[in-house]
Amino acid sequence: MREYPVKKGYKTDVSTVMEKVGKFAKDAKANGEIITFTLPGLKKVDVECGKKNLFISTETDETYKEPMNSIKIFNNLLLELTGFDSKERKKRFSKL
Repeated sequence: MREYPVKKGYKTDVSTVMEKVGKFAKDAKANGEIITFTLPGLKKVDVECGKKNLFISTETDETYKEPMNSIKIFNNLLLELTGFDSKERKKRFSKL
């Protein structure tokens, strides 16, 4: 599970996150504070909503033939949820 900080002004409540995830995955289900769904190339994605952070764990689908497509979709999802693009996330993680 990896922790992703969220930009100021972005909401991390379950209903808001569920709405944003719904743009990428039609099979999203909320169970308390955890939202579970699948994406192309990812068998299972769990998003746990915190107060100022999101905790995301993924399970890779080894049979998926287009890994670059999977990465692109996941990065777009993270941008929508956190407000940070991949360059900004890399910069923040390198500071840790």
